[in-house]
Amino acid sequence: MRWLGVLTGTFISLAMATRIPTDSPLNGYEMHLKQLLQRILWAANVKRCFGVITDDLYYPIYDRLLFESVGRQVVPYFMMRVNASEDLQRPPKQVELFVKALKSSDCELNLITILNGWQVQRFLRYIYQNRSLNMQKKFILLHDSRLFERDMIHLWSVFVGTVFLKRHLDNKFTISTIAFPGILSGVLVLKNIANWESGKSVNGRVLFADKTSDLYGASIPVAISEHVPMVLWLNTTNSFQGVEVEIMNALGRALNFKPVYYRPNQSENMDWELENGYGNGNPDGYVQNETRIDSMLIEEVAAHSARFAIGDLHQFQVYLQLVELSLPHNFECLTFLTPESSTDNSWQTFILPFSGAMWAGVLLSLFIVGTVFYAISFLNAIINSNVSSGFFRCLRRNRGIALDLKTYRRISFRIAISRYRPSKESRSPRDLFDDYTNCILLTYSMLLYVALPRMPRNWPLRVLTGWYWIYCILLVATYRASFTAILANPAARITIDTLEDLLASHIPPSAGVTENRQFFLDATDEIARKVGDKMEVIGQSDDLTTRIAKGQCAFYDNEFYLRYLRVADDTGSGVGSALHIMKECVVYMPVVLAMEKNSALKQRIDSSIQHLAEGGLISKWLKDAIQHLPAEAPAQQEALMNIQKFWSSFVALIIGYVISILTLFAERWHFKHIIMKHPMYDVYNPGLYYKFKRIYPEQ
Repeated sequence: MRWLGVLTGTFISLAMATRIPTDSPLNGYEMHLKQLLQRILWAANVKRCFGVITDDLYYPIYDRLLFESVGRQVVPYFMMRVNASEDLQRPPKQVELFVKALKSSDCELNLITILNGWQVQRFLRYIYQNRSLNMQKKFILLHDSRLFERDMIHLWSVFVGTVFLKRHLDNKFTISTIAFPGILSGVLVLKNIANWESGKSVNGRVLFADKTSDLYGASIPVAISEHVPMVLWLNTTNSFQGVEVEIMNALGRALNFKPVYYRPNQSENMDWELENGYGNGNPDGYVQNETRIDSMLIEEVAAHSARFAIGDLHQFQVYLQLVELSLPHNFECLTFLTPESSTDNSWQTFILPFSGAMWAGVLLSLFIVGTVFYAISFLNAIINSNVSSGFFRCLRRNRGIALDLKTYRRISFRIAISRYRPSKESRSPRDLFDDYTNCILLTYSMLLYVALPRMPRNWPLRVLTGWYWIYCILLVATYRASFTAILANPAARITIDTLEDLLASHIPPSAGVTENRQFFLDATDEIARKVGDKMEVIGQSDDLTTRIAKGQCAFYDNEFYLRYLRVADDTGSGVGSALHIMKECVVYMPVVLAMEKNSALKQRIDSSIQHLAEGGLISKWLKDAIQHLPAEAPAQQEALMNIQKFWSSFVALIIGYVISILTLFAERWHFKHIIMKHPMYDVYNPGLYYKFKRIYPEQ
């Protein structure tokens, strides 16, 4: 591309040089201007190439003698003659090709001798808006008051290497330049370098002195936005701290300027709507398009309110239409802050050792074993011929004869019941498992390691009781082992660690600026584009972490800032433990500083940032800024028992209390509404009722 530019420029130059009149007379002013340009070209010591842009008036002074006086050897040059009627802010194709040739050849000096100041002004605007030339190279212009209007200040803060030639009536010239860094304060002042007259030489060191190495302690406004770990306000010191603050302070010491930090006024923010290129019939600005910029830092620098902007700015290409970006000083992992759920159901801990099918089997075994005990007791009674009427009472039809109410009220009947004493021969021997209710209760009590009131009288029941005890021991040992493992190990966490998991969770993703959403929409990955379609642009709010913990959104930012949100929330609303930083980095994004468009300090800033990075200072400042931001929440100790895990025991105890109280109320209700209303119940002789039930169990 570079050689193509050189060939194109050489062709244009030769084509125009063939038409240079060698015999056209020059007046006194043109002759003196030619001599001054010869001295300047010699003092500039051009090594690579230079360019000449002129009009019909000054075209005759560029003859062979002028180009031969450039240096000690032949130097390539590009020359273009423009018409006075051309609008150089919307130049024709020929001018665009010429400017591209100059830029691709990286020419060291550009000489513009055009009489029309408006034409020069619009040409400089074209160069500034499109970055058509390297504006930190040497420029030589004719002095014109129309070039120094108020709206040209931000241009001259970029063209700091420009030299102006001002003619006087006696054909003397004043050589001046932009007073830098004074123009950074918003005041345009020309600094006289020398007064030249015919026969004098020009000092190239003074004429083209480096102006960006020392800013003489100038105060430089720096727009700042708090964003951990790059910028953070400390109330203890009443100052800003952070990685980028340290970088700006280091740059201030290296270039001898004082950064003045300030927060932009959010009430005055504007939305910048950009197009992908220049033109479309609007030479003075950019027209509306789909691309928007939400960053108020970019707005401040683009509006020339600040010379620098810091606050965790990422290297988005859309920013380059408005500002200049430095070399990356860091690469951040951008990911999502998502809600985190846990399998720690503390109140259910006492039922977790067994699965649902296992619990169903245990409960079923209680009824099966209780029924087996009852059946064996019944068979044993049949074999021993002492079957009582109590067996399977609920399955047998009541064949007893109902007594008349008069019988209950007879005094003789009551006295006979109270004096009734069954003989030993008539008493049927009752065992532990002769009642089905006792069978269920006793099998349940043995499962809980509660001893039987006594051993059964029958040996079959004793043998079955022993084997059931072995079953209970195995079951309880298994339960205890599983329960101990659950208490000793932390509960598993359910987290979102990939973009696929985020899409499957149906949690809406969100970002702080439109540029981040546009990054997803422009991605080549299909999953990333789906995330971008669902992404919402939200502002910072006090309830952001609460919304994330509730699953209302997942926030996209750099890993360090997401750590800060989680740690800061732990000291606030207490939902920080329910937040999780996605392990998969969506992208490692370069972090940069923002400067004014075509800033003259960019080369110095980039060089200083590279030196800071190579020296390890930026890494050290980053470690200092994030030392209190843990990457993950501290894991629980394996064998630590806390009240949260022990809560299940209280739940079990409360359930036992509730069942006991309900049983007590049920017994009280049964005694009051069933027993007390029986005709044989006597409040002064309660035993009469129970003796009656022994004799007449069906009544």
